[in-house]
Amino acid sequence: MPRQSSRWCLAAAAVVLLAGTAAFSQSSSSITFQSPAQGWNVLASSNPLPFGSTAAIHFNTDRLTQCRGNINGTTPGWTLTGYYQFNNGPVQSFWVAGFSSTPNPPAPSIPLHTLGTLAVWFENTSRWGCQAWDSNFGNNYLFTVQ
Repeated sequence: MPRQSSRWCLAAAAVVLLAGTAAFSQSSSSITFQSPAQGWNVLASSNPLPFGSTAAIHFNTDRLTQCRGNINGTTPGWTLTGYYQFNNGPVQSFWVAGFSSTPNPPAPSIPLHTLGTLAVWFENTSRWGCQAWDSNFGNNYLFTVQ
């Protein structure tokens, strides 16, 4: 009986290891939007981005500084929002920086669960009516998901 238990434990450990490896490989994508000082570069961790993964979004807030200001000196009166769209479908949004109505908002990311073209752009707004965009001059930032 001890031999069968050892085999079962070894098989279970292998399954856990494989599941962990698959989960890691699916979550390791990223898209980085660098600051003006870094040349405004936009870098994807791979091209194309892997279908089924989640792309972490690293947006340098120095890209959109027009709509800033704090309330009572400490609370941001501005919000930076990211938007994305697959294949000209419905637009989705995510919090990037500044004020959030959700306590402890999740880190910016995009689930890559649709094949094709991914468009990404950003909006900075303030409570005083200011609005500014980072959208590749209105063309949006385009990536392929395969």
